[in-house]
Formats: sequence, C-alpha cells, structure tokens
Amino acid sequence: MFPFVRWLGFIVLLAAITACSSAVELRETQVVDGLSITLDTPNRPRMNTAVDFIVLLNDAQGNPVNDANVYLDLDMPAMPMGVTRPVALPDGPGRYWARTAYTMEGLWEITVVVERATTTYRATFRRDVLK
Repeated sequence: MFPFVRWLGFIVLLAAITACSSAVELRETQVVDGLSITLDTPNRPRMNTAVDFIVLLNDAQGNPVNDANVYLDLDMPAMPMGVTRPVALPDGPGRYWARTAYTMEGLWEITVVVERATTTYRATFRRDVLK
C-alpha cells in the first residue's frame, strides 16, 4: 500500500511542477532607431505575484547588445499612482532580467528604457493584469 501512495504522490507532485513551469509567455518586439527591443512576460499576469520580465536587445545587424543600462517603467494609465521602476540586470548575450509585481488589476504600460552611450531608446508594451 505505501509504495503505491508514494508513487501516486510523486506523480501528483510532478504534474504540479509541470503545470507551474509551463506558463504561456507573451513576446513582443519593437524596433526603435535600429535597436530591436523584445519583451517576454507571462501572457496573463496576476496582481501581487512576482513577474519576470526578460528584455532582449539586438542591433540593426541582429547582434546581441551587451553594453546597455536597462530599466522598466511600469505605469497604470487608468489609475496613475506613480511609476514602478525595476532595473533589468544582464543575464546573457543581449538578455536582461527584472522582477517585480503588479499592484492592481487592469491595463498596464511597460516602457522598456535602454541607455547606450549618449542615446536613450524607449519601447512601450501593454499588459492586462488579472486579480
């Protein structure tokens, strides 16, 4: 009896882990003055839950951009309450990572701000946040 219960528990745990790790991602790309800015986030994020933001940067030739300072401006236009501004840390060639949480449900704007040398690039993406 006990081996069966252990085996069943293992299968339930494995199914739960698989379900949690298979979150659907939403990927959008904008090109601003030759710089390709891609934002990966969960498709339907929930409020008050940690959200990972992945920013991918490529130059006009498709090469990864590694020499940028990147941060995000998160704002809710329908309910202005100040901007949340997480810094995105380098996380591989042309890849930057940040984590924060949405504090209210509704439509949010995420502006990816990229600073390189004397130039600042901005790309704005929208996400609908659920309760």
